Amino acid sequence: MTIAAPDRTALQTTGLGELFGHLWAYKLVIVGAGIVGMLAGIGLGLSSTPVYRAETILQLEGFNNEGMYREFSPVSPQLANAPAEHYLQNQVKLLRSETLAVRVGEKLGMTMVSETGLIPLARKKLGVDSTKPADTLEQQRIRAVRAAMEVKTSLNSEVMEVYFRSPDPYKAALGANTIAEEFIELNREYRHQHVAATTEWLTRQAAELKARLEKASESLQDYAAASGLVFSGPDDHSTLAKERMRLIEESLAAARAERAQVQARYEAVRAAAPSGLPDTVVSESLRKAEGELQNLRRQLAEMKTMYTPAHQKVRSLEAQIAELERGIAEGRKEAVGRLQTEYQAAAGREQKIARVHEEQLKTLQGQADRASRYNLLKREVETTQHLYDEMLQKEKEAGMMAALQTTNVRVIDKAQTPLAPYQPNYPLNSALGLALGTMGGIVFAVARRRPDILRQPGDSADLNIPELGAIPSAKIDPARGGMRAWLPANGNTGGQLELVTWKEDRSLLSESFRATLASILFCSETRGRSRTKGSRALGQLLVVTSVEPTDGKTTVVSNLAIALAETGKRVLLIDADMRRPRIHSIFDVCNDWGLSDLLQGNGDGSRMPIESLYRPTRIQSLSVLPSGPGPAAISKLLFSSNLRNLLQRYRVHFDLVLIDTPPMTPYSDARVIGRQSDGVVMVVRANRTCRESLKTVCARLMQDGIPVLGTVLNDWSLDAESHRAYTHYYKNS
Repeated sequence: MTIAAPDRTALQTTGLGELFGHLWAYKLVIVGAGIVGMLAGIGLGLSSTPVYRAETILQLEGFNNEGMYREFSPVSPQLANAPAEHYLQNQVKLLRSETLAVRVGEKLGMTMVSETGLIPLARKKLGVDSTKPADTLEQQRIRAVRAAMEVKTSLNSEVMEVYFRSPDPYKAALGANTIAEEFIELNREYRHQHVAATTEWLTRQAAELKARLEKASESLQDYAAASGLVFSGPDDHSTLAKERMRLIEESLAAARAERAQVQARYEAVRAAAPSGLPDTVVSESLRKAEGELQNLRRQLAEMKTMYTPAHQKVRSLEAQIAELERGIAEGRKEAVGRLQTEYQAAAGREQKIARVHEEQLKTLQGQADRASRYNLLKREVETTQHLYDEMLQKEKEAGMMAALQTTNVRVIDKAQTPLAPYQPNYPLNSALGLALGTMGGIVFAVARRRPDILRQPGDSADLNIPELGAIPSAKIDPARGGMRAWLPANGNTGGQLELVTWKEDRSLLSESFRATLASILFCSETRGRSRTKGSRALGQLLVVTSVEPTDGKTTVVSNLAIALAETGKRVLLIDADMRRPRIHSIFDVCNDWGLSDLLQGNGDGSRMPIESLYRPTRIQSLSVLPSGPGPAAISKLLFSSNLRNLLQRYRVHFDLVLIDTPPMTPYSDARVIGRQSDGVVMVVRANRTCRESLKTVCARLMQDGIPVLGTVLNDWSLDAESHRAYTHYYKNS
């Protein structure tokens, strides 16, 4: 079985296309509004007085390196090291100051200011009440100049652009140049005052530093004389005690090195055998004696080969050898004694120097505090001297700057008489008028656009969703053609539209439900379902829901169930709208037990006979399963595995199972149950359900893999004239 699904591309692009289509329908209004706005902009320019604007360009030279002006500032030390943008902002404030405005106004003259119309312009721009005259002539000039002047700057540049506006082009150029001249003069005066104030401040500081320097020098000399410190050099960094300590430490280091060297030789000699003394200890005479001893021993060995031990020559050589050995032993003993004497002398000298070093160290420690105090006073004198020298240098620089009378403002371009007015700007006014008019037309068209609402059959065809049927409205007047609709004049429905197919089976409304049922059956036929050999086909399970509440889904599903039961099919109607159940009241059954009980815990009814899992109604072949007592956690129940098992049993026993679920927009119940069903039937209400909302919920079902069988248009305003040929049938029914 193949079920049509909404086209995702169509769902995504329909909204934008509809908007452009609606705007295209109002194209003449939008174009007309744009033309009217453009003409209004041109007319506004023609009705206004032309205003000319002249421009002069100034350069602030070296505002990143102001030299002495950034040091020792007597006015604002915090701004002495201010960044470039702060300096530039200060200059702009100076350009817009009242002082400069007064000077420019005086130089231009009040007559000129009045004739140019700057005072009315100033009143309008600055928000001054035109009915109240300015207090003084000076305030009028200030307002007029400020209104006509404009300053533009850039933090990445030293250039400032100064503009001046006037109805007279010559006076506009004169005003811009006058502002530049007065600003340069004001800058020069400020710098001169600044230099003068700085020079005066530097002079006072230099005098104070000189007095501090003299006082510090006297304190240093007095302390040096009182402490008894004697220095060994002109730099006063080393005293005699320190110099003597340095010499003693050098002597002590030399004595320790000498003692260690002699001690090493002495200990080496003591540890060595008499015959193995180092060469450094053995004297030259001792080496000669050892050489003669070796010769005599060699001669004795030769004699013993020729003579007997008792021979005179042999005994003579032996006597010489013995004598020589005694002499060598005494020589070696003398060498060891000499080394011992040298070691003792070196150790004694080291001890004497160490005692002298210890005494000198005590003396030096006694002078350390006095020397530290002396150095502190000396550093204070040196620091004061350095500040005093720097202050004298700055004082000389300030005097030179005061004599130069310089300024750091330079005119790059003087203002020239403008040839064309600055205002009105006809191209700009036309473009703005066209843009504003067009935007106004678009806003008007959008405001007139009503939401894209489904009104009649076929409105949802562009969504690629089948339309299963259209249910006429119950508000149709039976007098118009005499047709029976939802509530016939003499009907016996008792006011229940949900039972109109049962109680008014020949009404137009009943026929609409039967036509809708035929579409559903043909769209979702079950002949393709799997069969087991020797068994019949499983029943169809459909979910009926709506986009929003009060769309009439319960009325539709009730009448569809009645229409199918009339054909002899076994039909089960399940009320899964546990938040707002109505099925039990429509078919007059008790709701003390129902779907909620079967979904809780192990209550799926798998061990209960199928006949106990539903309740029959007064309509033959139609049974219902009420919602039961509403639990707190409805969503959790729908995810229970009991739901699948329960629905499978119903499939086997019934030909068609219809499930009434809550609306799609606020709740997810229809999506959860729809995964267990064969498809979803969407009920939409005419003149209420928005096309965008329908697309959204259908796309959501499509993403979940749930087939949408189609829509049922409810509460459709039927045209009675279209069914006039069947009026006689409905009158006599």
